[in-house]
Formats: sequence, structure tokens, C-alpha cells
Amino acid sequence: MPHTPLNAPLLLERYQPEELIGRGGSASVYRARDLLLGRDVAVKIFLGGAEAELERARDELRVLAQLGHHGIVAVLDAGIDQSAEGDPRPFLVMELMQGDSVRRLIDDGELPIELIGGIAFEVAEALEYVHRRGVIHRDISPSNIVLVDYGSRGSRPRARLTDFGIAVQSGWMPPDPDVAEGTAAYLSPEQALCYRLTTAADIYSLGLVLLECFTGTRAFPGDPETSAVTRTEANPEIPKSVPRAWRSLLSRMTRREAAERPTAAAVLEEVRQILRSGRH
Repeated sequence: MPHTPLNAPLLLERYQPEELIGRGGSASVYRARDLLLGRDVAVKIFLGGAEAELERARDELRVLAQLGHHGIVAVLDAGIDQSAEGDPRPFLVMELMQGDSVRRLIDDGELPIELIGGIAFEVAEALEYVHRRGVIHRDISPSNIVLVDYGSRGSRPRARLTDFGIAVQSGWMPPDPDVAEGTAAYLSPEQALCYRLTTAADIYSLGLVLLECFTGTRAFPGDPETSAVTRTEANPEIPKSVPRAWRSLLSRMTRREAAERPTAAAVLEEVRQILRSGRH
């Protein structure tokens, strides 16, 4: 069924937004048509033209510009929409990934162990690359992992990491001790407490995502405040329904103390061994 055309300006005399496909607190994402190359792309348009939003867009672009990995969404272009007088809106043009988010897959029902293993391996591989460059994603969640089906014969969907909108350099200290950014249900304890961050924060969040893939339920349910307080006081419960090899890994990934968690490289290697051994 065709969608209703948007009354949206042409960006950079090239990109025509056609359909809203996602909306967050600071930006909206549209499916758009690249009229020059005749292909569909994703355009992330930041919602406000205030200096803070302009700087947020610049930060995201700076982070993504230094990254180039098959497990990460690629940035193709960038600019500022000046069509509304006095309201400049920065935007990023990214490749359009066709596939379901892990959030949707969890909501649809039980995930096969083989699929969970693939998600764990591919996201850990992307994080190992990102972390080696000193970047913390800060928002690893089921909604920000997309399984892309390339449609080639005999292939399987591949997990790719999206939305680096609040990514920072390792060692970053939150400027506001009362505001924790990220998806509340998947924040690391140090994020919830607004402490200085290292790449270990992403490992914790990935651990919670994988745990939810196995169980179908969030480890720390409830409102954001209750959920945040709970994880700073206790490690998540790893039920015996999770295969033994995965229980050990997830337990270490979700330890409250950041220094006790494995690195992305260590997670990647352990997941590789689990998949090769067939213990999953």
C-alpha cells in the first residue's frame, strides 16, 4: 500500500524525504529518495535548530565519520535544512537498512539460540572495532540492533548496530549528574549513576540485550527510576533456562563493577568458541 507523500523540502537538492520510519527524543528518521543515484536512503533530521542540537548533530557526524565497519550503519552525507526561516535543522544521510530490529523479534516471540548467537557475535565484533577507537556507543538496546537480510542465496540476516546519536569518547564524564542518557532499561550501573564512562558500559548493555533475547523479558522492568536503582544494587538474575555456556558469559558481562566485565574482544572470542563447540 503506497504511503502518503510528505510535504518535505528537498535536501541538498538531492534527497527527498518520503516516509517517517522512526522518531526519538532528539530526531526523526525518514526513508528518502536519492534523486541523483536513484536509491533509497535514511535521513535523520534533528528536531530543533538550537545550538545544542546543532552540536549534537556535529558530534554524531564526527563519531560516524571515523568509523567504517560492515557491522555499523554508514553515513553517506550531511547538511543543514534551512527551509524554515530561523529554524536550521541538521541532518545526516545514512544507508537504509532493510530488516527487523531485535526489539521486534523479541516482541514477536522466542528467538532461536542460533540466531541469538549470531547477534552476539556480530554486535561484539562491531563493538570491538568501535571500542578500539575509544568510542562508547552508550545506547546498546534491542531497538538499535537491526537484522539485515541481503537476499543472497544461502545467506542469513546479519546484525548491524545503529544510532550513534549519543556516542562519546571513553572516559567521558556526564555534564549533568542528574540526567542519564540512553535507553533506561539497558543502561549500565555507571550510566544510571552518571559516573565517568568506559567502553565497559556497552558490554553491560549488550549483556542485558542478549539476556532478554534468551528470556523474552527485561532484566530490570519498571519505571526508569526503579529500574536504574535496582541495577545499582544487584546483578541481573540469569535463569537456568539460559544455556550453561551463555549463563557464564552473560553473568560476567552484567557485573555491576565495570572493571570486572570482559572487553568486547574477549566477548567476541568467547562467543566464537561457544558457537564452534556447539554448546549453545
